[in-house]
Amino acid sequence: MASKFLNDHIIIDFAKLSTGDRNEINEMQKEFETHGWCFIQLPMENDSLGTVQKTLSTFFSQSPQEKLPYKSSNAFGYTCVDHKEGIKLLTDQYGIKSDRRPLLTDDVEQSLQHLNTLFNDWMNILTFIILKMIEKTNEELTVLSPFNMLDIANYFNERIGSMEQPAVGLNTNEVNCVPHYDPGLFSLSILSTCDGLQLQDRNDNKWIDGPNNSQSDQRNNIGVIWLGEAISVLTEDRFKTGIHRVVYPKKNNQARLTIWQEVCTNAQVDSLLENDDTPLVLPENTQIQIANQPNSEPLIISARNETLNTVMKRVENERGLSMSKVGVEHLTIRFPTTKKKPSSNSFFSTLLKWRH
Repeated sequence: MASKFLNDHIIIDFAKLSTGDRNEINEMQKEFETHGWCFIQLPMENDSLGTVQKTLSTFFSQSPQEKLPYKSSNAFGYTCVDHKEGIKLLTDQYGIKSDRRPLLTDDVEQSLQHLNTLFNDWMNILTFIILKMIEKTNEELTVLSPFNMLDIANYFNERIGSMEQPAVGLNTNEVNCVPHYDPGLFSLSILSTCDGLQLQDRNDNKWIDGPNNSQSDQRNNIGVIWLGEAISVLTEDRFKTGIHRVVYPKKNNQARLTIWQEVCTNAQVDSLLENDDTPLVLPENTQIQIANQPNSEPLIISARNETLNTVMKRVENERGLSMSKVGVEHLTIRFPTTKKKPSSNSFFSTLLKWRH
């Protein structure tokens, strides 16, 4: 059977991967070595995800006041910032790690359990194939967490994108989420209800539109796999990081619901689970460069008594990236020449790179 394509990029067939089809595995590996991502045809019935989508959309359509009791005080569960809201969970082979967050409505919790079952089946197969590709020892793979991270995001999209998309996209004035690569091994995205996701074609240095599952020709469960920093490190950059971003849609007030799961690193999960109450105060005019945001500008500390915790929240509001995708190990802090770096024994400070 001839290969299928989306936006001039091959669509890998999950059914063939799961049977060990060598040609299909080689095609996927080629995409990983060239771009760090690939489109994938998933073997799922439309009705299954359609029910989940309807349940989640109904929950998100409630007023902020109605959703207030469900709002989490940490990184997990339901959270909301200026331009989007979402649900973030840790999962493993036993199910959803449900502590540290308020439970959501019964129908949403059932949908989350259903998603976890679907992802568990797919991720086990994909992880097995991908780890076999990179041929690493168990000791080398200890950087990987036993937890995966399930992300559900609902972008409000209260503005439309410009006719000519920005070459990069430096902040949420230009794009919904700035170009970046994730910290983990890889992610599998299974739903995007309108245009927005774009992936970088490294050969032509251009942005490729991801699947829009509301379009009639893309409803047949086309997803995306993008690789993270961990696999690039393990393969010494033989497998590229999948650089992606989210732009504003062509139509105004068209919310975008999207669902994906990431195979995480221990450092990535630990930084979220660690309850770091020690405020690391940064002096005015400190510059913070974020390594996993290619072509980004430094974040400037302009307010007095701004802490690293508030900076990480600024990154999500101003650049669209949650803390789970911007590990503190990616931060390089450059202090003003007249200032000394603050003294702190906090979890964050032990991971940071200090510059004068």
